[in-house]
Amino acid sequence: MSPIEQGLLITLIGMGLVFIVIVLLWFLMDLLVRSTADKVEEEEETPEETADVTPLTEETAPVIASDIKKRAAAAAVAVALASRRGMILPAQAAAPAATVGGWQAAHRSSQLLSKNVRGRTR
Repeated sequence: MSPIEQGLLITLIGMGLVFIVIVLLWFLMDLLVRSTADKVEEEEETPEETADVTPLTEETAPVIASDIKKRAAAAAVAVALASRRGMILPAQAAAPAATVGGWQAAHRSSQLLSKNVRGRTR
């Protein structure tokens, strides 16, 4: 057997083993996912169960609109109270600070005081 044939045989064996191990790991991962997944029983929904929504008529429309307005007002009050108590930061305070730390200031000043300007001396 020549060295080229021997090298090709070793390459084929190595590549084959790699792909066999990849397929084996794929099978093991699929097995683990199937064994540890939550078992959800699929129940068929009957039209009676999903039809609990009242139809929109001229009589129910004002009631639904007032309910939506009440919920919006309650949400606005909750946001106002939260911002008053400091739970919500104003937009300006939430922006990242543009301050320079001590190390950055020292490094910038050393660059400004340096005699080297882009590779040449002054």
